This record gives sequence, C-alpha cells and structure tokens, in this order.
Amino acid sequence: MSSLREAQKQLTRDTIVERALEQFTAKGYASTTIDEIASAAGTTRVTFYAYYPSRTDLMREFMGRVNSFLDRASGPDSTSTASDLVDVVREGELSGIRAWLESRAALWPVFRPYLDVLDEAAAVDPEVRTMVEAWHEEVISDIVTGMQQAGRFPEETHHVRGSLAYTQLDYVATLWTRRKLEPNREHAIEVLADSWYHLLCDER
Repeated sequence: MSSLREAQKQLTRDTIVERALEQFTAKGYASTTIDEIASAAGTTRVTFYAYYPSRTDLMREFMGRVNSFLDRASGPDSTSTASDLVDVVREGELSGIRAWLESRAALWPVFRPYLDVLDEAAAVDPEVRTMVEAWHEEVISDIVTGMQQAGRFPEETHHVRGSLAYTQLDYVATLWTRRKLEPNREHAIEVLADSWYHLLCDER
C-alpha cells in the first residue's frame, strides 16, 4: 500500500511539473497563475502547495530535472558535476568535443524548455536567479577543471575561457527553443565545436 501511495504521489508531482512547463511555455512565467497550473493538472491549489509550497520550490524541481536529463550528479555540497564534460575538455580532441556537443544537442528538446522557464523566473525571483547563476558556474567550473587537469593555458584565463564557451553553447541551444529558429544543427555544432577547440584546447 505504501509503494502504491508513493507511486500516486509521484504521478501527481510529475503531472503538476509537466502541466506547469506547458503553461509557462505558452503564457510566460510571470503571467501564469498557480490556479491555472493546478487546473491544467486536474488538481487544486491546495494540492499544488502540498507538493510545492512556492513557485521557487517548483523551479527547484525544474532544475533537478535538468540535472537528471543531463546526468549531472548531485554531490555532498548539493552542487552538480558532469565528469564527461571535464574529461572531454581535458582530452582536448576536436572529435571528442564535437561528439559531446552532439550528445547534448540531441537532448535540447527535452531539457531546454525547463532552462528557458528558469531563465524567465530568474528575471523576477532573486532566489531562482541565485540558483540559475550557481548552475551556470557549475558548468563553467567543469570546463575550467578540464583545462586545469590538462595544464593548459594560463590559470588566470581559465574562467573567462569557460564562461565564453558556456555562453556560446547556451546561445546556440536557444536557437532551437526560445527563439523558435532552427538553423542547420549539424553546421551549428561543427562551428561550435571548432570554437570550443580553439578556445579551450589549442595553445598554438
């Protein structure tokens, strides 16, 4: 009975999150009410708040799902790390970088909508903004760690290189979601991989 109850609770949680994503994507974060999300999920405001006491808590769930989709593992300090990103930067091979970027691009339709809503929420909610900024720094830190392990480039340039690489990736990814524009993905990944290689790996 306990396992059935837990399964039902997880189903309710999943339904709320999925309907919330649909509502936020269609109407925008600031314009969507809790009542609209609850109604779309076939539940009530009271039930919504039983699972997510605030909109910020719902955004934490969104972030958790992004990390799950990307296999970013939670650590003891509640940050996330992606060892595969560290590895590909440390190894410094163009083919490896391209393969990693292609693997992420394949997941854009799954996780980018959550990140797009999180970015919208960050504009109006300081707690969410802090959470999103910390997540950006986690990704940048993985890139920096890869350069450090390779002993590549002056230490003082690592963070700006990592920041530029992340910003490039984030911008290209938004072309498939927020901007509703789909350029040739193969060409975009090829150019992005070349840029990452020269920015993060090529010391010539």
